[in-house]
Amino acid sequence: MGAIAPLHIVVTGAAGYLGKAIVRAAEAHGHRVTPIVRSPGAGLVQDLARDGASANLIEQIKSADAIIHAASEMSGDWELHERSTLPATQTICYVANALNAHLVQISSIAIYDFAAIPIGGIVSEASPIEFHPAQRDGYVRAKLAQEVIVAAENPDASVLRIGAIYGPKRHMNAHLGIGLGPILLRLASRGQVPLAHVDMVAKIAVAAAQSKASGAVNVVDTDLPDRIRFISALSASGWPKLVIPLPWQALTAVGALLSFWKGRPGLLRKKVLHARMKPLAYDNALMRAQFGDTQMPAFEVLMKRAMQDD
Repeated sequence: MGAIAPLHIVVTGAAGYLGKAIVRAAEAHGHRVTPIVRSPGAGLVQDLARDGASANLIEQIKSADAIIHAASEMSGDWELHERSTLPATQTICYVANALNAHLVQISSIAIYDFAAIPIGGIVSEASPIEFHPAQRDGYVRAKLAQEVIVAAENPDASVLRIGAIYGPKRHMNAHLGIGLGPILLRLASRGQVPLAHVDMVAKIAVAAAQSKASGAVNVVDTDLPDRIRFISALSASGWPKLVIPLPWQALTAVGALLSFWKGRPGLLRKKVLHARMKPLAYDNALMRAQFGDTQMPAFEVLMKRAMQDD
């Protein structure tokens, strides 16, 4: 296969953890990159949620071949997403259409209905999508809403449903249990942790821009640890000092008793508990078929590097 001609790739959210990695990966492939940032810094400053943002952006990036849309609020506040994340996505969809640029939408593997998947089941692109988003947090609701917008406006877009991103300076995630100081209440032992190393995700995002692949793809590492293996690797950081196992199903009864409490923590909500703690496996066969083997090191190697860079 011949070399891929350099593209002009626009990356939104370029100041974020994933956005920075995507910029690095695109530049490493010889592409011309225009980073879009919301605050002054290294990139083109644009508030994508602002009225009139589309016309200004089209003028600024009119030679773009692809747009990787990684910008998103990370909060669980739904109202914030309504004001920011969703209008920004509508802006990018409009701009991508106007420029005939391929759109790569960064979504999340969290959009599936995990309560509908049996214990020990496999999460794939064929798994059911969450149909009751109001029972999840604002971030998941926003990712679902973004996918609806993209499907309507840019049906040929690449939609990457990313797992729990980890890498240098980021090695914890919400799939382990409850941290109480030096103690971890481990709510499950079986089941894979749906990890996605930041460098692997960046490579896949750039590959999607290059290939103009369409449709939704789950993006998770090939070597996924279970929770015991993850915690064993994490313990080299000095935390947790003590691991106390607690059956995750026990929180179902507690959550039911506290159902009157609208502000109860996420793990006391059935949908959230199943999404984070139910023992499941995660399939990335479609990702590998479309984009090839990313040839990442074993989980323990990547985790050790992540902790060394803290």
